[in-house]
Amino acid sequence: MKQKKQTILEWYRKNHNDIDAPCDGKGDCGRCKIRFMSDAPEAGEKERRLLTEEELEAGIRLACETEKTEDEDFVPVGKIFQMWGTEVLTEGCVENHEITAEGAYGIALDLGTTTLAMRLVGLKSGKGWKTISSVNHQRAYGADVITRIQAANEGQLQALQACIQNDILDLLVKLTADAGVSIEQVKKIVIAGNTTMCHLLLGYSCESLGRAPFTPVDVSLRKISLEQLFEKIESDAKKEQLMSRLQAEVVILPGISAFVGADIVAGMYYCDLDLKDNPHMLLDVGTNGEIVIGDKHGFTVTSTAAGPVFEGGNISCGVPAVIGAVAHVRWNENAKLEPEVLGASKPQMMQVFGFCGSGLVDLMAALVDAKIVDENGTLADEYFEDGYFVDIDSLAGSNRLWFRQSDIRELQMGKAAIRAGIELVTANKKTERIYLAGGFGAAIDVNSAVRIGLFPKESKEIVSSAGNTSLEGAHKFLLDKKGEERVQNIVRNAIEIILAEEAGFEEKYIQYMQF
Repeated sequence: MKQKKQTILEWYRKNHNDIDAPCDGKGDCGRCKIRFMSDAPEAGEKERRLLTEEELEAGIRLACETEKTEDEDFVPVGKIFQMWGTEVLTEGCVENHEITAEGAYGIALDLGTTTLAMRLVGLKSGKGWKTISSVNHQRAYGADVITRIQAANEGQLQALQACIQNDILDLLVKLTADAGVSIEQVKKIVIAGNTTMCHLLLGYSCESLGRAPFTPVDVSLRKISLEQLFEKIESDAKKEQLMSRLQAEVVILPGISAFVGADIVAGMYYCDLDLKDNPHMLLDVGTNGEIVIGDKHGFTVTSTAAGPVFEGGNISCGVPAVIGAVAHVRWNENAKLEPEVLGASKPQMMQVFGFCGSGLVDLMAALVDAKIVDENGTLADEYFEDGYFVDIDSLAGSNRLWFRQSDIRELQMGKAAIRAGIELVTANKKTERIYLAGGFGAAIDVNSAVRIGLFPKESKEIVSSAGNTSLEGAHKFLLDKKGEERVQNIVRNAIEIILAEEAGFEEKYIQYMQF
């Protein structure tokens, strides 16, 4: 039998896991770009469709469409993973001797689809000493949970499991080393993540997550061994030594359903929704927009398929919220767009790679205000065919950023799904406060969100950012003797509604496509 040829994407996955492939290598997104330094192979049909003439002439090809040969004279283009890697964020200004005085530590872990966040917590003081985050390298298998479910069901489950387990171990080693803490002192690890991420971590079949009625294998609170947590890691002497020294208890927080996972339960617990006298909302805008409303009497929960747009996915100029991403943009007095770039006090001093979710919301609001985009989401005639070139003087020398008609449609569909879900879940319920969860919730400008119709106008006064509620919930659980009882009660008192089955959802979805 003739041996199947290996693509460069497959080679990267096997050896590096550091290339962006939101469509899981199907040749649909055009994001797994590589540049040949010399002798670029002939471009295929998909490459000619997805890449510009300038890119093709510069030796750029798609890793998923190019056969791996002995020659390795190529590099990834727009090195999101290499450029970001891991970013250490220290909470407070402390000396390491203060950290090491704790004696015993816990690890709180937010298992996100796009990023992972891990915090070192002192079990005596309860203080979060250091937090570290990194790209989830499963992006090499797809940008969103749907694509990763498909990849898992097409034979990539073990590879996806090994990928996330390696990421967790790498973060754990870096975090403890940076803090000057021995890995033996880590006594407990609490993990919160969406249902798909938890399934992939544990190696559960994703078959039932990929088709109706979307039944998870197990979303209960699970206490697992370290062997289960790291069973797919490729063994070597260094890792075996680390594993022998680590003696922590591992807890994975419970979820509610296939699309309302442990990350949302952790957020409800952190925000004390189960203790409130009046209805409060938790809103996590991501690939699946999760919406919760309730109080101590119970909860209504749902999720809506917003797509990866709010994480920069499926957008010509979109990137995750990494260093070099435009997080905010405004018109200045010279009718130029003034950017705020992540990781840069002076945007002109660094290369900018694209717009993350909060930046896209600002950009959309700016274009609507300037009537470059009309209320139907249509670009003005002069921009309709090629798109709008985002002309930012201070970003000279950066990637050319285009915002195209197809990008507007992605944003319209995402925001319409979220807004329709909010309207249906809050029907006949007065919400006292809306907590926005996650990095997008922390970064978004509420005025821009209201301007494009993502949030209702009346929400301006009651919206507040709650930060990474998944991570905060895992931190809180480490220290709370009643934590297990409370999260179990939250799950028991939650009723899920399926938006697609709700009368009026389609009508509202169409209504909120408008700007």
